[in-house]
Amino acid sequence: MDDKGFEDKIFGLVSYVVVSARNLLEEPARYGPFRLVDTASRLINILDEAGMSSDRLKAVRDKIEAGKYSAMGTEEEFEQFLETTVFFVVDAIDNTGD
Repeated sequence: MDDKGFEDKIFGLVSYVVVSARNLLEEPARYGPFRLVDTASRLINILDEAGMSSDRLKAVRDKIEAGKYSAMGTEEEFEQFLETTVFFVVDAIDNTGD
């Protein structure tokens, strides 16, 4: 990906974050954590497309993608997803990836 393509992707992500911040004023509280983990996944996608990712980042993205829509389920399901994702990231801290 060239510098312009990378900047376009980052600008798109920044736009998503800014618009999400504004929308959260009226959205259900659960959307905040959802949008944060979704942003992390989107950022990892951008890095991956630019050849700047790692196995551990991709593993975090896969974990997020596998469970982020639990936000549409019960509060307990989403809380459990967030808890296990936090522990997954903590476990990955010592694994510097490739």
